[in-house]
Amino acid sequence: MFLVVSYDVPDDKRRTKIHKVLKSYGQWMQYSLFECDLTEVQYAKLRSRLGSILSSLWLLLPPFL
Repeated sequence: MFLVVSYDVPDDKRRTKIHKVLKSYGQWMQYSLFECDLTEVQYAKLRSRLGSILSSLWLLLPPFL
């Protein structure tokens, strides 16, 4: 599945952690924008890793077709 992930996080430490996680799953395109081509398993792992960083303050959009 192809995802475009964008985020706007004011906390520098948290934003850096998010960037590092996303960098391991996709291509950094621009500041806080990544393109990711993931399997279902990778998508689940990504959601879990981001969820642990952001608690309940996050949203991943479903794949855009």
